[in-house]
Amino acid sequence: MPLSIPPLNAVRAFEVAARYLNFSRAAEELGVTQGAISKQAILLEDYIGAKLFERLPGGLALTQEGIALRNSIAPAFELLNDAFGRFRRRPPRSNVCRISTLASFASQFLVLRLSSFEEQHPDIKLEILTSDRLVDLAREEVDVSVRYGPGGQGDLIEAPLVKGVLAAVSSPKLLERADDKKDLAAFLSSVRRIQVFSNNEWRKWSEVTGVNLFDAPRPFIIEDFVVAIEAVLAGQGVALLPEILVRKHLVNGDMASFCSTQIDWNQTYYTAHVVGAERRPVVREVLAWLGREVSENAKLSA
Repeated sequence: MPLSIPPLNAVRAFEVAARYLNFSRAAEELGVTQGAISKQAILLEDYIGAKLFERLPGGLALTQEGIALRNSIAPAFELLNDAFGRFRRRPPRSNVCRISTLASFASQFLVLRLSSFEEQHPDIKLEILTSDRLVDLAREEVDVSVRYGPGGQGDLIEAPLVKGVLAAVSSPKLLERADDKKDLAAFLSSVRRIQVFSNNEWRKWSEVTGVNLFDAPRPFIIEDFVVAIEAVLAGQGVALLPEILVRKHLVNGDMASFCSTQIDWNQTYYTAHVVGAERRPVVREVLAWLGREVSENAKLSA
């Protein structure tokens, strides 16, 4: 059975006129004439078979039917305003690309390359939002998300930026104080480990390297990559951290590798966006740029 919906122009004219109780102001908002608003109101009254407005000497007033209809349709217009509100903030062909990411990736990788991005893409405005919250890309005004984890979050287009690899890092001074740098078990029994992952990255590292950590001190538990990096730089302990985050520190000598063995990890940084987002040229350019930067950085640190 077809829906019994009157002409939407008439419904919209009624909603605005009922809000102002003035045909002239309703006409101004909708960009039409006062006569057009009056005509649409009459059309709607004929359609539903009830009078909606009282034309009084002092202006308009809603009838009981008019009040009931206004109250019934008001929530629908609020929903429409909410649904279309985010699209009004930015024209469809905007040159803005909004990236949502973690503070770790933004601070240790992304912000270091903003000048390079501007030089390569002077016509694109990049906006970076940092949050630990998993942004709802289908509902929020974000074009691309750079996330950390195993992926597989909903109906999104995902692509890993880099292979999941953890590097064994220490501050150079902490490593210099080691009596025997080649005896990993002895070294790790004299320093505090920093544990970042809840499923214990050190357990896997011990399995891969064959180094027994039974006599090692209890680790510091630090859940945030940025804080863990600062702790390593301050000489507070050693850590197994995503290689992409510590590349710059290893290259410039702020950190040192206490073990050449890197372990494969089932989590990594990856890009995510909704289906169809890549149709915007700015999104394609940003995704391609991110891929190039990660690849070039890997070559420099190799």
